[in-house]
Amino acid sequence: MKTNKLVDAQTLLQELFPESARPSVRWLREQQKRRALPYIRLGRLIFFDPDAVRQAISERHTISSRRTTASVKEVS
Repeated sequence: MKTNKLVDAQTLLQELFPESARPSVRWLREQQKRRALPYIRLGRLIFFDPDAVRQAISERHTISSRRTTASVKEVS
């Protein structure tokens, strides 16, 4: 789902998260400050590529299970 568009912080949050589970703009800015999410700066303006941010979130904020398939087989 490649969109090739840049959006501001509020629009990014609206595109990526449902209203009931949407993080705040403050969270987004903290992630930006930590360079955990990619962004584009044009002068004082900050824009985000929704696809790049979606990929960064899935790579950096996904918690995988401690159990692997090998350890499950050993226990069984």
